[in-house]
Amino acid sequence: MKRFSLAIVILVIIASCSNKEKFPEYVTLPVSQNGVKFSAETKGLIKTGVAEFGNPGARFDELDSLLAFQQMYLKKDKRFDFLKLQSFWQKAKEDPQLENIQGETAKQWFRSTGFLFQLTGEMQYPREMERLARSGIFSDSEELDSLITPYVFTKDVDHVSVNFFLPSEISYEHSLGGAVSIKQVTNFPESGSVRLNFSMEIKRYIEVFVRIPVWAEGASVMVKGVKYFSHPGSYCIIAKKWKEGDVVEIEFPTEKIPEYLKN
Repeated sequence: MKRFSLAIVILVIIASCSNKEKFPEYVTLPVSQNGVKFSAETKGLIKTGVAEFGNPGARFDELDSLLAFQQMYLKKDKRFDFLKLQSFWQKAKEDPQLENIQGETAKQWFRSTGFLFQLTGEMQYPREMERLARSGIFSDSEELDSLITPYVFTKDVDHVSVNFFLPSEISYEHSLGGAVSIKQVTNFPESGSVRLNFSMEIKRYIEVFVRIPVWAEGASVMVKGVKYFSHPGSYCIIAKKWKEGDVVEIEFPTEKIPEYLKN
């Protein structure tokens, strides 16, 4: 009887591990809009407009497949295949029709890209989201804010990622107690300067991940004169105890900021 019970336990553990492998857990999570405050200057930094090309309702097969597999993941459907999900995204990214999307199709593409970012934490996804946000294909600034706001900062417990450079502020309760506020001060892409100002009730340990775009060769990330390693196409990690008044100083080489971000 004991052997039988042990066998059942082993089977349950194996099934659980297999399920996690098939349905990978999120590595980073969007911050709810209630947790992120935006400064008024944001609307001047994210372009809106009406695209003059394509059909607002136009779709393409890869996006339909991507959305279908996304639903399979959410429903824990056994037909879900994570590698296929990534493959559909890559094929959609390479599809020439992607340059002409707008309206609901553009929103679905943005959300699907954000979904894959949550699952992988890979840099290609926020890079594509940033391109979309600054492309002018969204005609409604409030609509665009609702899409990008949750991803400016993402977090997992006390690991906070800075993915986009916009005047904004994240406020949350530290896992050990005490309010935390990180305010991002910048007018990027007009300049390459970004400041992260910390406001803390209690000195707390937080791991901060700053996205260093692929074009940002020569970027500098400093805290109190200490320079942290930053490599294009990765996250600069600053793991330390933070206190009230701490500042992260980020400098991107202005001359290397791509034109598609400036226009």
